[in-house]
Amino acid sequence: MKNQTGKDGKLAAIIAHLTFLGPVIAWFINLDEKDAFGAFYIRQNLGLVALFFVLGALVAMIPNEFAFYGFSLFISVLWLYSFSGAISNQYRLIPIFGNLFQKLFARR
Repeated sequence: MKNQTGKDGKLAAIIAHLTFLGPVIAWFINLDEKDAFGAFYIRQNLGLVALFFVLGALVAMIPNEFAFYGFSLFISVLWLYSFSGAISNQYRLIPIFGNLFQKLFARR
């Protein structure tokens, strides 16, 4: 599904993917225009950062380096999938967790 988004919305969506502070910075960019596309990817990446910390803490308890490699690959694939959607102006829910992130971080 293609999206007709403003310049700030796409910028917020792309910045939301940068490091752990990206969603916070993107949120401030999206405050004025309140673009739905930018807000979608801000919620997706807030969830992805939270997932990284929660699963990372669990994987850290496993004394196996291959668990770390699998975790890193899993998070990287989810991030690339989301980032490719932001670049191509498409709404792409992160597989498995996307709907949860949208509901969890939605404004009430």
